Amino acid sequence: MVLVYDGECEFCCRCADWVAKRVRVDMSPGTGEDLQRLGLSSQEAKRSLWWIDGDLRLSGHEAVAKIFRDMGGAWRALGTAMTVPPISWTSALCYRLVAGNRHRFTKRPS
Repeated sequence: MVLVYDGECEFCCRCADWVAKRVRVDMSPGTGEDLQRLGLSSQEAKRSLWWIDGDLRLSGHEAVAKIFRDMGGAWRALGTAMTVPPISWTSALCYRLVAGNRHRFTKRPS
């Protein structure tokens, strides 16, 4: 399992650190050889968070939902809810809003 994030984005790096403390997953800052091996372009890695586990490829809010499900407890319930319409529609919108404004959440622009 690999979590691919934008390693040039301070907000993304902080989120990846938070996840690394809670979920057993390999982390990739979305650069170079990792991207080629995983079959992602640099644009895809910069645009969305990716969860890749063999043939399973999730991005955006679906990747976040998978992380939450793997955390267990109440997080598992939240992650499951995030994949069920109409909550999934709201989750997708929220993800796009946060991703599009992530530079505003840190001092250093991404």
